Amino acid sequence: MPTSKGLLFFNSTSGIRLPEPEADAFVAAAGEAGLEVVPLNRDVDVTSIVRARMQEGVKLFVAAGGDGTVHHVVQALVNSEAALAVIPIGTYNHFAKDLGIPLDWRSALETAVNGTTQQIDVARANERFFVNNLSLGLYPEMVARREERGRDYPRWKARLLAAYGTFRKYPHVTLAIESEHHQEVVRTHVFMVSNNRYDLSRIGVEAPRERMTEGRLSVYWLPHLPRIALMKFVAHYLAGRVHEAPGFRSFRTLRMKVQSRKALHVGLDGELFELATPMVITIVPQSLLVKVPR
Repeated sequence: MPTSKGLLFFNSTSGIRLPEPEADAFVAAAGEAGLEVVPLNRDVDVTSIVRARMQEGVKLFVAAGGDGTVHHVVQALVNSEAALAVIPIGTYNHFAKDLGIPLDWRSALETAVNGTTQQIDVARANERFFVNNLSLGLYPEMVARREERGRDYPRWKARLLAAYGTFRKYPHVTLAIESEHHQEVVRTHVFMVSNNRYDLSRIGVEAPRERMTEGRLSVYWLPHLPRIALMKFVAHYLAGRVHEAPGFRSFRTLRMKVQSRKALHVGLDGELFELATPMVITIVPQSLLVKVPR
């Protein structure tokens, strides 16, 4: 029998670093709420821990961190009876925002323990699940350069230097993509597959998803562009006019295959992986139970 209401994975090195007194208060509040706290570091095998604790009867697993923390906790939860809860203390927290989870950790903890449950879609690339998106091209390169600086390097400075280095190198990928109704060879700097559709008409950097239950992948890419043309695309994006950008392409699908001559460096929910090709990407409808506000 489980001895706690659930397990909370706490990534104290996530984007929004709680100052020590507040981090202590957070851990204490989680304990008082009946959650067992597991501090995260690179040596913690989250998937193995989740599977072992599910066998013991634990039905609630809480990701306290950013989208990357959520990504690792989710891997063992898809198509199970256990629920995921999120306490968004990461840099961007896209997943939590799309679910309407409060950004204040106290309110999010209340939702984790006493919220209602909702069944949502996830997506899958080969053997890995993702909740937000898969990206190829510039973005994985930028993340790799940022992470080279280490967690102790100022994050804003690491992002700026990573963006500068990435745009100097300006990497592209050549892909053969195939879906139910689409087959094409694509040479691109920006290629993304999302779990459900983003609202690209919103002004600003963050494009939300209005629903997480559409049961479709959305695929977006740009043709190979000169740097200046890409900068113009970014301006369209920030103004909420992506669909007016020359060459912008998108379609929706249940399943697709991506071929390349070599393994691909892939961003999944902001985490970096190398995936073999052909890479098969599918939607897994109504497969993840999440805690959301009542």
